[in-house]
Amino acid sequence: MKVFERPGPINTGKIIDILKNSAFEYEYIVVASVTGDSAVKIAETISDKKIICVTCPQGMYWEVEEMDNDLFSDIPELKAVRDEWVKQGIKRVPMNVTEENRMKLKDLNVDIVRGTIPLFGPSFSMRLHLERPTSLDVMAKTLELISPGTLVAMESVLMATDAGIIPENELVLACAGTEIGLDTAWVLKSCASANLFHPEKGFRFVELLAKPGIAASPDIKINYLR
Repeated sequence: MKVFERPGPINTGKIIDILKNSAFEYEYIVVASVTGDSAVKIAETISDKKIICVTCPQGMYWEVEEMDNDLFSDIPELKAVRDEWVKQGIKRVPMNVTEENRMKLKDLNVDIVRGTIPLFGPSFSMRLHLERPTSLDVMAKTLELISPGTLVAMESVLMATDAGIIPENELVLACAGTEIGLDTAWVLKSCASANLFHPEKGFRFVELLAKPGIAASPDIKINYLR
């Protein structure tokens, strides 16, 4: 297992190298990629596997004016992104695959999955707008103790399975990061989200390939997301 000195997109290239060296054992690689950048990089590097790009559902945005603390001030690469948006006068950035990346992914035969995030759908709205955390929030924040990418990698595999892109009970490579880029990679056993806790068919964390040594976890309210 590779342990990075710090979290963030600085580790993206190393994650891609790890995936490339491990991919021969697996048919599917699930990439959590908000804008599609990381998915494009992986698909351009690994051409003989099925790559799936899992992005955010409609209605999610980075609120630039709320990014003066938390992850976007603590991680240098994220701070640089935020500062560039501020410089350009941008106040809200949609969390979508860009049109340019959408075309690239189509040419690279990469499926894009966009749907409700299992532990970040209605429960997030309850937490943020009603100030009522749920048991799903506790589960999500516990996984973030390993790394935010651990939570997102699990959710991405559930979403790709729910969408019918990968079968259940399949060992897959999955990678994610801390807001932008990649810093976490796992081997995971897939299942539909309805079977998450099924005793036989349920989801399993199989092997941790890489993670930040000390993860940076966002505040439970995540004010920079809306």
